[in-house]
Amino acid sequence: MKVLIVADKKSDFTDVLASCGAETRQVSFYDAVYQNLSAYDAFCVLPEECGEYLDPRLREKLEIENEKGKRVFLQAVRSFHDHLCKEPEGTVKKRLIYVEPEKGEGIPGFSTGDLLDEEANRMSVPEMHLQDMTPLLIYKEHIIAHSHADLDLKEIRKENTYGLWKCGDTILWTAFILRNFNKARFGPRHRWQTLVRYVAQWITGGEPSWMPEPVVRYGTVEDVGQPENFEKCRKEAIDRGIAWLDRMLIDEGRGGIREGMGHNIDPDGNQTVLPYFRTDCTGECAGAYKMYAYLNGKKNYASLGREMDGMVYGPMLIREGSCKGMLRWCMNSWSVCYQDDVARAVLPGLYDCLFMGDSSHVEDICSAMDFLVKTTAKDGLRIWRTDKYDMNEASMAALAKEEHGVASAHYNSYYHAALLLTGKISGREEYIETARKGLETLMALYPETAREHSQTQEMCRLILPLSILYQVTGEDKHREMLYRVARDLQKVRHPFGGYKEWDEGYKAAFSRESLGECSLLTQNGDPVADLLYSSNWLPLGFAYAWHVTGDPWFEGLWRDSVAFCLRTQMYSENPLVDGAWCRGFDMDLKEAYAVPHDAGWACYASETGWTVAEILMGMMMPELMNQPAD
Repeated sequence: MKVLIVADKKSDFTDVLASCGAETRQVSFYDAVYQNLSAYDAFCVLPEECGEYLDPRLREKLEIENEKGKRVFLQAVRSFHDHLCKEPEGTVKKRLIYVEPEKGEGIPGFSTGDLLDEEANRMSVPEMHLQDMTPLLIYKEHIIAHSHADLDLKEIRKENTYGLWKCGDTILWTAFILRNFNKARFGPRHRWQTLVRYVAQWITGGEPSWMPEPVVRYGTVEDVGQPENFEKCRKEAIDRGIAWLDRMLIDEGRGGIREGMGHNIDPDGNQTVLPYFRTDCTGECAGAYKMYAYLNGKKNYASLGREMDGMVYGPMLIREGSCKGMLRWCMNSWSVCYQDDVARAVLPGLYDCLFMGDSSHVEDICSAMDFLVKTTAKDGLRIWRTDKYDMNEASMAALAKEEHGVASAHYNSYYHAALLLTGKISGREEYIETARKGLETLMALYPETAREHSQTQEMCRLILPLSILYQVTGEDKHREMLYRVARDLQKVRHPFGGYKEWDEGYKAAFSRESLGECSLLTQNGDPVADLLYSSNWLPLGFAYAWHVTGDPWFEGLWRDSVAFCLRTQMYSENPLVDGAWCRGFDMDLKEAYAVPHDAGWACYASETGWTVAEILMGMMMPELMNQPAD
């Protein structure tokens, strides 16, 4: 069997073809024009861009060979024989769903409804003569399912957006770029490998003997359940996480830090960088750096943390006027204030004071709390955000007279945590009473709080604030609130160590959604952990709960949550990935995989603040709490 591969570059797929036992030769598109194609038994055509037209000279030769009964595989080619495909478009909001053909053989190992995701690919779907095609994969928008969709076969077949199809027995054609399926981290991995094996065998007649190693490995290879391994791996994970943050710095930290890595990965494996400064991410990362410096004697990281604090408490803090104390959200939303983002930006400054003897930012934090308290409703809760252009003395007074804010832990509970610690440090009872009222309001509604992504998220968000509430008040009822939420959380724990996304009644605003921002949740029970909105808060939350209660149960929960993070940290030769954590993790597959629809923070996103810095601080917090302050 002699196979001609027409491709300008080697790729994951060409390497797989070379392992099939056939005689393969790769030539460029230019050189293919001048080849004698009659010497070959099959052809694989892999253009660089989606929707390219073949050179007429090459096309004519290929069509003649195909008419002789020779097989031709086409990747995202715009036209062949009488078939024409549409203009290329993106696949971000679409998913591939397998359909068993009505006639002929399907793909072994697949069942109708199986889903495949290829992140930020491009597709050129058929436009003419669909009746002559047998679809195997079909693109469908906004499928609310994890890895398999129980959709009506007739309904699926109504879609004419074919992703993979046959024309007779001699043409196999994809609408999308397949060639670097591994580098581009198509998921789930095992399903794509099954598909690639099928395509390779269809072309060459032989089974591939090789598949590429994943470009990302998740977790340490050591058993972190063993105490000696746990401590060693914890320290190594912290070092690697800090090194990843270093790569995201803006102007060596003087300009803060970038938001991180976006979810979108192009067909050749290039992942989108989120390049802009955010106040919350910068404050959180400054906290991770300062803890790391304090515990390891790394003076350069202490300096980095101070430089980054200079951004948070410098240009991002309004110091005059009716909005004095407002912390700006980010570069492009200069006039927006989210209290949750403010809290996460300033909490590290409060940890500085409590555990490292540094009170240099307490006055500025009090100013930030003053602005937030002035715009808090009577029940201790704020609305989801405030905008400076709406703010004056009258409008702020009106907000304070409102009976209710947003009863959401996502928007308010970390604000309460910041209020409590600021009150504990400054001695100002107003902060403590506002936080007490707010958290008691949330817990009076719990578990029916106003959820954003999931019920799991709300539970995870409450552990730290309730721990601090109990620390500050010492009241038994607040201790019981903490234990109630922590016990409830264990009901959704997965054996791998993370916590499944769960939303009783699917009441969360983004639950089972597929437009704009969306939850990773599709169905209660799916083995998906969210390290942007849920499981990422737990190392720090459980560490604090252990600190204030002294209960070994919370120590175990902290160790368990850290062990989960050790098992999910990314290892890669790609420095933009290595050492970070991504948002969505399938705990059965043990790889990044979840619904890809989110506007910018789907499963492969890695936030410097929300995810990486929060996990790092949680990993270090017990060690920090046991250190004597200078």
